[in-house]
Amino acid sequence: MKQLLILSGKGGTGKTTVASAFIKLANAKAFADCDVDAPNLHLLMNQISQPIISDYYGMDKAFIDTVKCKSCGMCKENCGFDAIKLVNEEFKVDYFSCEGCGVCEEICSFDAITLRPDVAGKLTLYTKDKIFSTAQLKMGSGTSGKLVSEVKKQMKESVENADLAIIDGSPGIGCPVIASLSGVDSVLIVTEPSLSGINDMLRIIRTAKS
Repeated sequence: MKQLLILSGKGGTGKTTVASAFIKLANAKAFADCDVDAPNLHLLMNQISQPIISDYYGMDKAFIDTVKCKSCGMCKENCGFDAIKLVNEEFKVDYFSCEGCGVCEEICSFDAITLRPDVAGKLTLYTKDKIFSTAQLKMGSGTSGKLVSEVKKQMKESVENADLAIIDGSPGIGCPVIASLSGVDSVLIVTEPSLSGINDMLRIIRTAKS
């Protein structure tokens, strides 16, 4: 199965509109929205069947058991992300700052800190008639590139007898775009006729070639 990835160096160029048009014109049996931070291809695809929704687990997050905690403060002193706060005389983990590195768990002498799996987003898969894979990353969560890989994986594992898959990628040249580029056969870049648009197009061309 050939994979066509549609990208843009920046947002707002009409990438998703072009992707949806290609999907309709090619009558593609498999397609995906890999813009997991702000997916919107589903708005144009008019899916009426109920999707399969599953949790996506990203980085683990630290959790402090306040019963075991002796308030020694070692976790706060050694957290490189300033994710542990003293709130009402109790140490708490700031969800959005925690990177799940595990330093706090390692140095805690009272076994009061554990790393727990954290739901970082939702994977969505439509399987009726055509395969449509997409996902939504939870606000403030990282590992968007890993989620993009999961979106592509569930599309490929679900499709049968498809010659072409069309993938709507993310804007920019960051981690989600690099994950989208992995394993595709060709890339179509959508840009706008402006100096910034052309500059962003050249950046994504260099990224795609590397």
